[in-house]
Amino acid sequence: MTLKISARLVFKSTIDGNFELITYSSAQIREAYECLIDQEKRVAYDALYFDIQDQWTSYREWNETQRKKEEQKRAEKEQRAARERAERERKAAEAERARRMEEDRRAARAKAESERMREEKVKQAEERSQKAAQRAREQQEQAAKERLRREREREAEERSEAAARRGRAEQEKLAQERLKAILIEEQQDKIRRDWQNMREAAERRKDEPAPSRSPECDHPRFGWPRKNGRASCVFCNVTCQKRSFYCPECNVSACPACKHKYCVY
Repeated sequence: MTLKISARLVFKSTIDGNFELITYSSAQIREAYECLIDQEKRVAYDALYFDIQDQWTSYREWNETQRKKEEQKRAEKEQRAARERAERERKAAEAERARRMEEDRRAARAKAESERMREEKVKQAEERSQKAAQRAREQQEQAAKERLRREREREAEERSEAAARRGRAEQEKLAQERLKAILIEEQQDKIRRDWQNMREAAERRKDEPAPSRSPECDHPRFGWPRKNGRASCVFCNVTCQKRSFYCPECNVSACPACKHKYCVY
């Protein structure tokens, strides 16, 4: 229900009877004003207004009915909860009574058992007092035997460790001697092989004709270095494409075949 129109502000009643402030644009306010000044539009609006009132009345009745149903359901739910709570309290009370009775029975049994155990302990105390001295003597004898056994084991371990150390030292000494003998034998074999090769090379040189030598150099028999590149052999005139050897004295080139014939190493 519209109570007052002022500029862009309109107060409108809500369902709960309060009023709320609604803002409208100038076009909406002008439309409302035209509806009010036009008699036919105003009559049509008033007719529609009563229908809306009837609908709101029906809605309020239905809403009230729903509220009452909700309250009834809530009340029934609270009653059920109260009954369940009372039932739980009753069961808890019965359980508590049963627990207390069981505790009383256990206390009585524990008291009787403690009395019996006390009498039994008194009887056992006399027996323990008689056996205490005997156990002490046995423990002392056992401790003495254990100390003697540990001492003997320690002495045996020390003897075994000393023997093991001596054995290891002897083995290491023998291994070093064997290694030394093997190295000496290998060196001797190498020297024998070198001398054998030198003798064979000397015998071959005796049988082969001596190569022609340059009149300027006697060409030493040892230490001919190798050089890379193209060179021509002065002994056989063969052209070496990749590598050759040269005399360290006169720097003449030789092919590998002539070098092996003329130079031993």
